[in-house]
Amino acid sequence: MGLSKEWKSFYNSQDSSYNHENYMYEILKGLDCSGYVGWSIYNTLETKSNHGNGYVLKAEEMTKTFANMKLESYKDSIQNAKPGNIVSMTNAHVYIVLAVCEDGSLLIAHSSPPGVKISGTYDQNGNSNSQAVVYAKKIMKTYYPDWYSRYPDCTVDFSFTEPSNVSLFHWNSKTLKDVDKLNSMTVNQIIQTLFK
Repeated sequence: MGLSKEWKSFYNSQDSSYNHENYMYEILKGLDCSGYVGWSIYNTLETKSNHGNGYVLKAEEMTKTFANMKLESYKDSIQNAKPGNIVSMTNAHVYIVLAVCEDGSLLIAHSSPPGVKISGTYDQNGNSNSQAVVYAKKIMKTYYPDWYSRYPDCTVDFSFTEPSNVSLFHWNSKTLKDVDKLNSMTVNQIIQTLFK
């Protein structure tokens, strides 16, 4: 439950030359993508340590497995993305949707080298300077300035929304309630709610 003190110590010992391949599978040295998503879900659904289901799975299988756990439904269409959805990619990556922008780009939270960050996808026309990328840079620069100064790239490539590369998991309202009504908010309202 919660944050590990070792993660902060490890982060403080690194600089912009950090190479994640030197620390693979060392859980006290940060989180990979499925570790981050699993940790997020565990800390949302469970109330005490060493309790409940294991939520850290192979990244590419997370959406189907969560659907099989009756947490909700598995969908193929990225066009149906909503805040809080989990997206598995066939190339062994997974992320959480924070918001859907007007240009079709997604503001996401994920752990991709060098670690956990907010990023933006390309827009629906394939432009890399999307609304989500602009929002991601602003969030990272404002709320995580040290991280942003070390690792300023907030763009992910087109594969993150390529229909043949992704599957979508949507929570049911019994498992995870949208108490803040994020699904009916604009991107700016979502950012203000999440980062107040």
